[in-house]
Amino acid sequence: MDILGADSSFASLSTADLLEARDLYHWHLLNKKNVVGTAVGLSLIRKSDPWPVGERPDAGGGVRAATRAPVRGERTFDNSEVRDYSRPCILVLVDAWIPADRFGSGAEQESPEELVPSTLYLPDGRTVPVCVVKVTPSAPDASVLPPRTWPASRIGGGFPLVSESQGVQNLGSVGTLVTDGHTVFALTSRHVTGPGGSPVSSFLGGSLSVVGRASARHLTRRPFAEVYPQFSGRRTFATLDVGLVEVDDVTAWTSQGYGLPAAGALADLNELNIGVRLIGARVRAFGAASGELHGRIAALFYRYRSRGGFDDVTDFLIAPDPEAAGDADPGAGESRPGDSGTVWYLVPAGDAPLRPIAVQWGGQGFLGASGAGFDFSLATSLSAILRLLDVELVVDYNTGPQPYWGKTGHYTIATFACERATDAKLRTLLTVNTDRISFSLAGLGHGAIDTTTVQAKRNGGFVPLADVPDLVWKNLPGAVKGGRDTAFRTGPEHPNHFADIDQLLDGTTLRARCVEDPANVSVPVWQDYYTRLGHTEPDKRGLLPFRVQQFFDELVAAVRAKDVVRYVAAAGLVAHYVGDACQPLHGSFLADGLEDGTGKGVHSAYESTMIDRHDVEIVSGIARALDGAALPPLVTSGAEAAVAVVRLMDRSATAIDPRALVSAYAAVATKPGDSTVRVTDALWTAFGPLTIGVLADGALTLAMLWQSAWKAAGGDAAFSSGALTAVDTAALQALYEDPAFVPSLTLDEIGPVLQSAPSSGRSRTSGARRKTAQKKTP
Repeated sequence: MDILGADSSFASLSTADLLEARDLYHWHLLNKKNVVGTAVGLSLIRKSDPWPVGERPDAGGGVRAATRAPVRGERTFDNSEVRDYSRPCILVLVDAWIPADRFGSGAEQESPEELVPSTLYLPDGRTVPVCVVKVTPSAPDASVLPPRTWPASRIGGGFPLVSESQGVQNLGSVGTLVTDGHTVFALTSRHVTGPGGSPVSSFLGGSLSVVGRASARHLTRRPFAEVYPQFSGRRTFATLDVGLVEVDDVTAWTSQGYGLPAAGALADLNELNIGVRLIGARVRAFGAASGELHGRIAALFYRYRSRGGFDDVTDFLIAPDPEAAGDADPGAGESRPGDSGTVWYLVPAGDAPLRPIAVQWGGQGFLGASGAGFDFSLATSLSAILRLLDVELVVDYNTGPQPYWGKTGHYTIATFACERATDAKLRTLLTVNTDRISFSLAGLGHGAIDTTTVQAKRNGGFVPLADVPDLVWKNLPGAVKGGRDTAFRTGPEHPNHFADIDQLLDGTTLRARCVEDPANVSVPVWQDYYTRLGHTEPDKRGLLPFRVQQFFDELVAAVRAKDVVRYVAAAGLVAHYVGDACQPLHGSFLADGLEDGTGKGVHSAYESTMIDRHDVEIVSGIARALDGAALPPLVTSGAEAAVAVVRLMDRSATAIDPRALVSAYAAVATKPGDSTVRVTDALWTAFGPLTIGVLADGALTLAMLWQSAWKAAGGDAAFSSGALTAVDTAALQALYEDPAFVPSLTLDEIGPVLQSAPSSGRSRTSGARRKTAQKKTP
């Protein structure tokens, strides 16, 4: 080695070095006769080329002596590979391979000026190697795969999106869900969405339906230096090609990619870490046209087009990887038109979750030596897209736990409660308004419930009251009229649906303390409990019993005001929270798994999937359980109503111990969120009769609370028989869409609005501590 020669330590070259070299030699390279593109990557070694003298890794994990073979023929993507000693380089793609001995001054020779240099020299003495790769561009395979049967539940990444423009139907794939903090969008390719406001369809409930509208926010291409300020890229544009679809009903969507395991955090890329270490990395995706896709990152910053003196670059060139897919056919599982918009996920080593890394916007076909086509994917960094659109990735939405009984559970409790009131006038009012509060017994099948509520939300229609707190209030007002969220999946309504009161503190639980002494069912005591456990964020301080107390006060006020609309509205809405109270996981810190994460996914598998699957048995079972059953003793105030709810929660957790439920789920689930028939049927076998029992208990408690408020306010005297008719749904809808109607408050806000203080019994909280807690009350 000449120690006085130029430094050629290629391994130390950074992505910035490589891009700087390509930029400096831009005109020189692209004016070569056969050059059709360039990229940044690692040098490709022909699979037949010898390894350096010494030893090489063996496919079996051992070593074997190096073999020597003559270097011969062209270098292509399909006959070459990245090896351990491959070095950072500029990949120069040519459409014709010319051997070195063909260059010269003879009549039959090519001009030496057309020879692609093997090394590029930078002004400061750095040297950058060049690797020439022969490609034969071809059109990507446009053949249509057999029609796929899409799940009827929720739309997610990989689902098809269909739009029409100028009489042409455009097909693409859902990438993922993103949000700007107020609105939720489906991210896909710009050429799929069409102009702003255009309807976009997908398969919902098994049929093609409009699921949203194209947003005016989109990206086509941006100056390369704007996307990557630290990189060289004069007269170069980065292709982005992403659009957003403002979804109509976010509850019909999931952040889970179809056909893929649960994903982890974003693979956050920037100028410091988007380097050649990514070359050869395995990636996965699911496209609407192709299904499951496996690939490897073949190159970075692929310059695929030069036009009018300006170049277009894409962040990733992804090669198909049929070996990872287990396909015998080398062309199987390759991307096709219709996959645009899908998200590619980085496959980390070991058991780490997939990490979203790029959004596909197009494809490039290359012919192999045998004439077979290989369809490469062109993709853009998801990190850059999120930054430029100023949106965040939505994760863990509708993928596992949902903090409520499924719709079937809530509406079933409310329907049965309407028939349990013993006061004649009240029972008349409730039965004529059953279809306002819930559904008739004949309509309690989960399919009918789901169809009705989805259509109502989509069309801005009336949603039966018992599930309004989930279906309407847990949304942004810009997405659903009447929504009470302040940011995506965040707002004061959420902690009103649970109360994790079974965590030990001073050797006992808050639930036990409240059952022993009802005076502990008070806001200051609960504030102190949560604070001492370290739960200081509002969404960690569940206040379910106090939400029922707030509604009880509203029921009483409505009767005293002789306002039948307000009473029916409050009665239907409070049904939701009483339904939450009889779900054993709503009162437990083990709501979606044990402390170490074991059993994650039990929440939705038990309370939604299992309930929906066994809805017929549940309805008939509750009817039998309620036959001849009496209401619990009536209460006289909102504070007593809160105590009654805590006792309902205690009975539910005693009947179905949360830890036992989670453990039973973990014993049969094969992965987090497993809600297969095998799993839910195992849960039903273990807990089905007990579940019917807690649902029946919830229906009786709800009827008791309705009747208690009616009696406390003198309902029989307040309303004539002629006033006990079906209430106009428009009037009910106007009430629940008004955020001032029984406003959603956090634990630290609700104290002043409650009308009555806890009564009777002694508090187990020390006097000093109670005074401290009272000072914290707003």
